Amino acid sequence: MIRLTALFLVIPAFAASLAAQQKQEITDRYFFDPDIVFNTPTLSIDEDRFASYEEIIDWITVHLSGHPDVIVEYIGTTPDGYDIPIIYLRKQGVSPDLKVWMQGLLHGNEPGGTEGLFFLATQILSDEHMNEWLEHISLAILPIANIDGYLNMQRRSSGGLDLNRDQTKFADPVSRIIRQAFTDWAPDIAFDFHEYQPTRNAYAGLGENGASIAYDLLFLPSGHLNIPEEIRKGNVEVFQKEAERLLDKHGYSHAFYFSADTSGDELILNKGARSPQSSSSSFALSNAFSMLIETRGIGIGRTSLARRTHSAYLAAYAGLQSAVKQKEYLFELLDAARSSTLDLSQDIIVTSQPSEKYYLLRFIDLETSEIIVEQIKTRDALDMTPMITRSKPFGYIIEDCTQREKEILQLLGLEIQPLKRGRYEVESFAVTAFEEAENTWEGIHVLEVETDVFRQRKRFGKGAYYISLSQKNANYAMTLLEPESNNGFISFRVSPASPDSVLKIHRLVEMK
Repeated sequence: MIRLTALFLVIPAFAASLAAQQKQEITDRYFFDPDIVFNTPTLSIDEDRFASYEEIIDWITVHLSGHPDVIVEYIGTTPDGYDIPIIYLRKQGVSPDLKVWMQGLLHGNEPGGTEGLFFLATQILSDEHMNEWLEHISLAILPIANIDGYLNMQRRSSGGLDLNRDQTKFADPVSRIIRQAFTDWAPDIAFDFHEYQPTRNAYAGLGENGASIAYDLLFLPSGHLNIPEEIRKGNVEVFQKEAERLLDKHGYSHAFYFSADTSGDELILNKGARSPQSSSSSFALSNAFSMLIETRGIGIGRTSLARRTHSAYLAAYAGLQSAVKQKEYLFELLDAARSSTLDLSQDIIVTSQPSEKYYLLRFIDLETSEIIVEQIKTRDALDMTPMITRSKPFGYIIEDCTQREKEILQLLGLEIQPLKRGRYEVESFAVTAFEEAENTWEGIHVLEVETDVFRQRKRFGKGAYYISLSQKNANYAMTLLEPESNNGFISFRVSPASPDSVLKIHRLVEMK
């Protein structure tokens, strides 16, 4: 058990190490660059800076545009006025079986994955073996998802929102642009490339004077239980394991992604994704294999950028290679997952609880530059226990459905339709507990409710809409519309709720 009682005593001395992030000795011993020349937008610049927007667009024009296997489009414009490019790699006259989506820079200060994706694109076009993959897959690459944030080297968008916490409320216009492109592409596989900050205050109590995470790359699959088991299985057993094998071959270290909770008197880590508001869970709820990948990069500038680029590239390479080599098996999993989504006999998991386990993890002692191994309690979201479950209805009715509710559901690829006026047998939600966060988060007083479900025959008039669960993306509806759901419509105030009220969201339990 790692107690935090001494943590605040070491933070002042730790601050200098945190500011430095990665001293030269650590770079030389553990994170030296590979002997590879990368002609990517930033790594082709012999200056200590990152490529400008204009340089990136010029690079795309020179290296990708005009190739017969490439289509470059612009899917929208950011609030600061920059057009958002997307790169499609597909062979003319070929109808590939699998569609793949890869994106980078959703957080603007995490550029390593983007360089890896640009390198991947050039390799597919120049390497004969990799180019043959386009007989089996078509690939969409969104290289700089958060352009405004990137140009200011900040995590958030120009509107101050975290785009990877905006996948259920879509408050930022860039989130809406990206999601529409994703929904239109309807991928079977989706990878999101990020970078993590290796040195944090949370690890100030480790080592002699604080510690830094010791891995090149971290994997973040989702354990959200409304994602069909077949998708969760493929994410880990196919895509993560194949990427780990390739990283091992090239000498790169890896582990599961974890964040730290220091709110109590003990350091506790969180493993695995479980919220629909971020890409790892959100993409997988569409019945696509999904993985969020983090390279070691925030706060260290261009240090080890070639290594970060190469490790991200290897993870992307492994993903595409796995898609081609295990295509038939992946289709079996996808078919089973999509059948499971349509199966009304399966329960909805409204809330769930991660298990608690201890994991051994490697850190670097910032004082001695030696590897230290710590056993730390971890909440494991890849091993969840359902807490609230409900049977699946035929669908949901939203009375007085607002334009925002309709837009979000349609962005998520759901078909919604006006409800024919009349009486319907429904289950409704009566609010029995109502707790509003004292402080705002991204302008929202996040809400937690408890409800009693009761059955009634209710008349619905004009303005009511119906969302059937007999559709591919139904996992979104049942995840976001159940009122206790974490980061759903009630939680994020997309749909209204008040104490002791009956919500305007209803479960249709009998068909006319």
